[in-house]
Amino acid sequence: MQGMRAPTINDVASAAGVSRQTVTRALNDLPDVSAATRQRVIDAARALNYRPNRAAQGLVRGRQIAIGLVVRDLRNPYYPELASELTRRAASRGWSVVLCDLGAEPADARRRLETIAHRVDAVVGHLSAGDWTQALAGIPTVILDGSPDDHAHAVITVDYESGIRSAVTHLAASGRSHIAMVDASDTPSLRRTLYRRILEEQRLPWSPASELFAADTHAGGIDAAARLRRQYRQADAVLAFNDVMAVGVLKGLARSGIRVPQEIAVVGIDGLDIGTLVTPELTSISIDKAALADEALELVAALLDGAAPPDPRLHRRAQHSLVVRESS
Repeated sequence: MQGMRAPTINDVASAAGVSRQTVTRALNDLPDVSAATRQRVIDAARALNYRPNRAAQGLVRGRQIAIGLVVRDLRNPYYPELASELTRRAASRGWSVVLCDLGAEPADARRRLETIAHRVDAVVGHLSAGDWTQALAGIPTVILDGSPDDHAHAVITVDYESGIRSAVTHLAASGRSHIAMVDASDTPSLRRTLYRRILEEQRLPWSPASELFAADTHAGGIDAAARLRRQYRQADAVLAFNDVMAVGVLKGLARSGIRVPQEIAVVGIDGLDIGTLVTPELTSISIDKAALADEALELVAALLDGAAPPDPRLHRRAQHSLVVRESS
């Protein structure tokens, strides 16, 4: 490899002393290549840390393109909903999808990523640099909910600000003035940071007591609801980190005898189908997961076609919209 660029098929051909076509045939296990030549090509590829372009291999062999979808935790219904949309849209392109659930343990996550890297042509997922920088080196990758400042990768950023602003505006217009936030971590998330900023913009009260955090689960939402009135007695609305936690908040408030929305309004984030399965139905800042899947696959197609960062075409922005239901 020369400099910092990734090794190419031409580098392998030069190192092995064969033609580019011979490298292609050897690495795809095609006929008319002697065993000695095949081994020489394989050794050169390993020495250079060359990863064959699986999309190109698919053209040689007629193999279907495979996309890896990497998720954090399939128990969160956001990910199955996204997987459903992505799988259907990939199928319409003649592509297949391989699902990878990272799990909670970092060592397991890396092992699972390394395994999927050898089975797919590209990866789409909610990934951080620590997860995938080495494990997916050389694999075309689309990061979902990534940083808008990341110009080194194909990224879809999510506009939480407009969604949270619309939710706070809606709550204030309905007479709510003490809006609490239930976050998924003691370290403020981007969503909590935006909540603080928007409360300040709209001159609504904020204090450390108006912020709670709990596990990013249904049970975490129940726990936060149990603590809400003790910690922030004035609360008349709650914004939850996501819909899973918001549904837990609804249940926790019901257990405490607090009426929703009469006493406290509740708003979630994600727009999941589960929000329509509870009573009262959940108001949510919704993201269009079908559109998100389409955007991700368009970026995959561009990467497989040879586009590379920092090409501005490899950055997209997903919008939220407020879906008002019975809980607010």
